[in-house]
Amino acid sequence: MASTSTVNPLNAMEESPNWLEMPHELMANILQRLDDVEILNSALKVCTTWWRICKDPAMWKVIDMHRPIDARDVDYDLEALTKQAVHLSCGELIDFSISGFGTDDLLDYILLSSSKLNSLCLTDCYNITSSGLSRGLERVPQLEKLHISYTSWRVNYSEVIVPNCPQLKSFKLDKECIEIGLTNDDDALAIAENMPELRHLQVFGNKMTNTGLQAILDGCPHLESLDVRTCYNINIFGDEVKLCKERIKNFKCPGDSIENCTFLPPFHVYVDPNNQWGDYEHYDDGFYYDDYDDPSDYI
Repeated sequence: MASTSTVNPLNAMEESPNWLEMPHELMANILQRLDDVEILNSALKVCTTWWRICKDPAMWKVIDMHRPIDARDVDYDLEALTKQAVHLSCGELIDFSISGFGTDDLLDYILLSSSKLNSLCLTDCYNITSSGLSRGLERVPQLEKLHISYTSWRVNYSEVIVPNCPQLKSFKLDKECIEIGLTNDDDALAIAENMPELRHLQVFGNKMTNTGLQAILDGCPHLESLDVRTCYNINIFGDEVKLCKERIKNFKCPGDSIENCTFLPPFHVYVDPNNQWGDYEHYDDGFYYDDYDDPSDYI
């Protein structure tokens, strides 16, 4: 009869690895794969070893805070957690992203505490005002990356953002695409006059025309990528668009597909008297506009 062997549970426990003896760098690498909120609410409280690792400023050089899709189940203060994360960075923060919340007070705290900040991304931050954004950007003239998507309608981007960021290499300015039939080249002209070092530019839903597009071509000679999708005031048959295709490695036209976007532009129907776009429309479930509405009601 074949003999069977059993494993002594005590011996098995003795042979199990001691996770607390894992090298600091390896443990930090594992913990950094967690969401920032998970680190602050959970991992930091597990044991003294994890507490020390999570309080290392090197863990907080990059911070990404976002409001959950279903915020009804949130039982913590996102702004308080964000300030805690920035505090833990001890001035070493270089890359900060926030989505779905935020105020002038929070932005002040972040930028006053982050003299080394190189990248700032704000998405759906409707409670950040024009004055708050202007005051904040004045404190970080060294920014090389600034991405702004769907912030307050009250912000005058050409006056508030552009003149304060002369070192930008990457700039995104994504607006809600409901400015039907209205043209304005202020943003494009300000970008052309103040951002000569740009390599990457994305301007969703902008009111610019071919005049603004030409200004960008002239004022930003180092552009490697230019994305003007949903900028329907641009005549795609103009010489400016042809120049973009010839000179810029990665150029996206107003009517190009938006399937690879990380966000969905709000619904609009573009009324095109010259039929350069055909019957073209974007939509989502959160907004409705039809041909009988007055576009000025939404601005």
